[in-house]
Amino acid sequence: MNHLHHAGLLFGILFFGTIVQLHSQNTYGKSINNSLSSDTLKSQYPGHHPWWVNLGAGPALVGTTFAMNGGMVYCYQFDRSCISARILGVTNNNPTVQTIDRSSTIYKMAEYGILYDPIWQTEYGFFSVGAGMGLVRAAYETPFDISTNTSISFPMEVQWFWRFTTYAGFGVYTYASVNFEKPFYGVMVCAQLGAW
Repeated sequence: MNHLHHAGLLFGILFFGTIVQLHSQNTYGKSINNSLSSDTLKSQYPGHHPWWVNLGAGPALVGTTFAMNGGMVYCYQFDRSCISARILGVTNNNPTVQTIDRSSTIYKMAEYGILYDPIWQTEYGFFSVGAGMGLVRAAYETPFDISTNTSISFPMEVQWFWRFTTYAGFGVYTYASVNFEKPFYGVMVCAQLGAW
């Protein structure tokens, strides 16, 4: 999936989330004005479920090899938990080094995962720890050969974010992917967009 597809997907998620959020606020305002009993209010206002998207990049390790990573994580909160869906890309491809030492293997890893997180939050931010299931696509490139493999993965994550407005924040996303190809770990500094 190229950058144009990522941008389109992100725009669609944000547009849909904003419409849902505005509709919920409008419904809530009407129910406040028109209802006198809590039972009526409860039936008219279905509840608010925050959602957000993390976009970031940072350092990583593929096994014991230094690498760089980037990714997008979509989260949907309900009560004191959230479900997150993530797409991560990790590579140790360094053109300067590979030009000098062509014997080193270039790792290109992509993971697609779904995770469940308990969440602890305050008025200004939140902290969560989660785990789940995923799929890893691994490519190993040498000067003479390229091989690709797919593996089940067991993704883990820690999110720690500060929200400075209703729709934006920033923070740190730390992750691990335990899989049967090449386990990798990393941290991303992320911008966060969503509705809370």
